[in-house]
Amino acid sequence: MKKRNIIIIIIIALIIVIVAFIIFRNVQLGYNKISMIYDKEEGSQTIELGVPKLSFMKKENDKSYSYKNIRSNKVLNNEVKSYLNTMEKIECNDTTYYYDSKNDFTIINFSINDHILYNTISYEVRYGNYCFNLQMDKYSKKMGGIKRYHALNDEAIKLSEDTEFIPRLVVGFLDDVDLDSRTFTASLYAYYLTPISNNWESLKRKELEKSSGIYEIKGDKLYYTRTSIEQKSDDIDIPETSIFEIKDKKLVLLDNYLSKYDNNVILK
Repeated sequence: MKKRNIIIIIIIALIIVIVAFIIFRNVQLGYNKISMIYDKEEGSQTIELGVPKLSFMKKENDKSYSYKNIRSNKVLNNEVKSYLNTMEKIECNDTTYYYDSKNDFTIINFSINDHILYNTISYEVRYGNYCFNLQMDKYSKKMGGIKRYHALNDEAIKLSEDTEFIPRLVVGFLDDVDLDSRTFTASLYAYYLTPISNNWESLKRKELEKSSGIYEIKGDKLYYTRTSIEQKSDDIDIPETSIFEIKDKKLVLLDNYLSKYDNNVILK
C-alpha cells in the first residue's frame, strides 16, 4: 500500500511537472534588446537584436547570430515577429527585409528551428540598408563607379600662340548619394567656349546650364530630374528630366537639348 502511494505521488508529480512545462513553453514573455558588435570591412558597428526572453547559448558566425530557447516554436515566432514589426520593412529581390534605421543594419533572414528539447532562433544581418546598398552596387557597376565625374571635354584648357582653338561645348555631370534620404543626387553644368578675336590667351565662356537634382537608373537608361536650376541660357529649353543611355559606362544624352552647340553629348 505504501509503495503504491509513493508510485501514485511520483506519477502525480510527473504529471504536474509535464503540465507546468507545457504551460511554461507556451507563455508569452516578450523579448529583450541585446547589444552586440557587428564587424564590417571599415570597422565595427554596435547593433541591437530583439531576442526572446530566457534564451541562452548565443552563437555568432559570419554575420549570423543564434540563441537557444526551450519555449515553443509558435510562441517564439510571435515574439520575433513582434520585434520585427518595430522595424522598417524594405523590399527588393521580391523579398521583404527588416531595417533598423536607428542602428543602421538590416535583418535579411531569420528562422526558428525545432529540436527535441529546444528551439534555435537565428538572425542573419547586414550593415546599412540592405536594399539601398544593393541598388548602389547595381548603379556602380552600370556607370563604372558612383560619386564620380562624367564629362564632355575638359574644363582645363592650355593655350599657346600655336593653338588653334575650336569652339566647343563643355558638360559635366557629377553623381552623388544622399545616405540620409537614400536618394541618388546629381549636379549638371554646361557652357560653351569660343575664342576672343585678337587675343589667343582668352576665351569667351557662355553659361548654358547649372542645375541639381536626383537620378535613377532603369535598365540601360539614366533619368536625371532637375529640382533646381541655378543658371539657364535663353536660347535653349532645359527639360525637367533628361534621359541618358548608358553605353560602356558612358552617358549618351538621348533628347539632346544642347544640339545647337554639339550634335553628340557623350559623357565619359
